[in-house]
Amino acid sequence: MKWKRHPKDRLGRLAQAIEAVAARDQRKIDENALVDGLRLQGAESLYRLCREFVDELNGRLTQPALILDPPEWTQKSFNDGIPNLFQISLRGRLLQIEFAATEESFSMEDFRRRYVLRGGVRSFNQDLLEHDTVDEQQIFYCPHDTGAEWHFFDARTYRTGILTLDYLATELERLL
Repeated sequence: MKWKRHPKDRLGRLAQAIEAVAARDQRKIDENALVDGLRLQGAESLYRLCREFVDELNGRLTQPALILDPPEWTQKSFNDGIPNLFQISLRGRLLQIEFAATEESFSMEDFRRRYVLRGGVRSFNQDLLEHDTVDEQQIFYCPHDTGAEWHFFDARTYRTGILTLDYLATELERLL
């Protein structure tokens, strides 16, 4: 606090410090609004991907067999204070997709890119449960200069990539 050490023009320096604080506060408010928007966008894009996967695959079956829970999702459904869950089920075979907001606006703690949402994709069926096995891969919603995308990371194999319909298909295939 420079104004405490130099009594001359103390009020002038105090006024500058107050304006600097106001500018920092406004930048923080703007960043929080941006991150809130990114998180909503991430949740919405993840649900849209799951919905597209279920609808596309059911459309190719003679009897629709996949169920997405929740059956519908809106931005009001997103809760950034607790984990959110989407579940794709196929006759006892489950893909559970859980995600939550990071504690800080942006994080790089568990992935090499900065992210605003993190979670996991768990896949299991009765055989896996009998062996106390649930396969889980981490997922991260990462903003880029041109937008944002969901990435997955398998900590066992170090395999990483973009979350796509093919990724979901691969995960479901392992349960058949």
